[in-house]
Amino acid sequence: MARLQFDESFFAAIRRLPPDRQKAARSALEKFIKEPALPSLHFRNLENTSGNFIINANRGDRIILRRDEDEEGEFYWVVDVGPHDNVYRRWNRS
Repeated sequence: MARLQFDESFFAAIRRLPPDRQKAARSALEKFIKEPALPSLHFRNLENTSGNFIINANRGDRIILRRDEDEEGEFYWVVDVGPHDNVYRRWNRS
């Protein structure tokens, strides 16, 4: 089971998505909490970054996660969501 924290940048990004894609993103995060290694999420490192990961929200959208730790152990910040190309473009500039 995974723990999540939500960054304000994620809330801003998800508000820009249509309702059906918002629902798909929330569903993907619920699945990630229960089973991070679920094959349909395709959890993987985000290339050219350190400590950042990416999961598939649906066929076109991606969610960016950043691994962190606190006194309770490891958790992930949910920091971005959006269309595949837009997300990669934003995060490859960072």
